[in-house]
Amino acid sequence: MNELLSQKINLRKILTHKRDLIKKNCTIEFNVKVFEKINQYINFKEILNIASFISIRSEISTHQLNKKIMNLGKTLSFPVIKRDSKELIFIKSNPNTNFKLGKYNIPEPTNENEETLPQLFFVPCLGFDLNGYRLGYGGGFYDKTFAKLRKLNLKFYTVGYAFDEQKQNKIPIDDFDYKLDFVLTEKQLYKFL
Repeated sequence: MNELLSQKINLRKILTHKRDLIKKNCTIEFNVKVFEKINQYINFKEILNIASFISIRSEISTHQLNKKIMNLGKTLSFPVIKRDSKELIFIKSNPNTNFKLGKYNIPEPTNENEETLPQLFFVPCLGFDLNGYRLGYGGGFYDKTFAKLRKLNLKFYTVGYAFDEQKQNKIPIDDFDYKLDFVLTEKQLYKFL
């Protein structure tokens, strides 16, 4: 195992434990005023399709985030791990409809007929740094998906969604790690554009 991979594995263990503690002590997980700051940097009216996720374990809750996206009249979609692939597809769905446990026990929409192409992606994080890099769970699904969309010259934005205390000085990165455009926390919006 190379040193970078070893660093990431160790950091994942530390940050998972840290996030568990943050979740126990957190009283606010979604701040609408911080969410609305995204409007200062992108034309939110032009964004029609937004991808989010259903939070699991001690992740920051996406319940209010997803509700806000739907109240704005946007099409909301959720990731599904494409069969025999390291890429994600995004399925139009309502967070109140049926989900099944997919690969890695992550909730996925049951209707796989409504594939969409989001213009804005909210992405889970175990940690993030002030250079715009995130540490995920190690599958590389978001990184590979975003790299493919970039190759197709598609215009989209990426927003890490995490607790503010998940911020790190520096996340170890590989060449394939994708830099986020923003990170949204319960306290502030970090911009990396």
